[in-house]
Amino acid sequence: TEKEHDWLDRPANFITWALSVKIIDPRKANFLKAQPAADLKQELDQAHALRSDLYKVLHPLGAGRKPAGESIARLNALVLKTSRYRYIDPKKYQWAWEEPLSFTQILSPVIWNAAHIVTDLDHARIKHCPGCNWIFYDRTRNGSRKWCDMEDCGSRDKSLRYYHRQKG
Repeated sequence: TEKEHDWLDRPANFITWALSVKIIDPRKANFLKAQPAADLKQELDQAHALRSDLYKVLHPLGAGRKPAGESIARLNALVLKTSRYRYIDPKKYQWAWEEPLSFTQILSPVIWNAAHIVTDLDHARIKHCPGCNWIFYDRTRNGSRKWCDMEDCGSRDKSLRYYHRQKG
């Protein structure tokens, strides 16, 4: 990724991201931070591979192309691997996730959301952000969103265009 801050650059930042999006709680964050550095580095490498696998499926779909068969096979393997952590909550009658013990488990909902996009949603709404090279799903009414985040990439892009118009 080329985004200004890559949340997968260090194990501590990955844990901070997971905490901020409420996939884990502070107690689990502390548990993960206490793991051996070598184990966390290996977990982070697996998270990088997972991100690459998802990109290889979603990017071609967003461009109107079919992903390679091995990319779909890898996504299927990831869905199968993470399905054991998903269950129906007996009180809420909703899907829930077991408390994650690893980075891959933390990313399980991301894997399932990617599979949902591939199988159930409009591929024309899978977009590529020109500002950061991230992939996002456009949920706007008319499907005209250009950036992953207007306040970040959109603002930066508009500022650069304004600067170049003023310059000359």
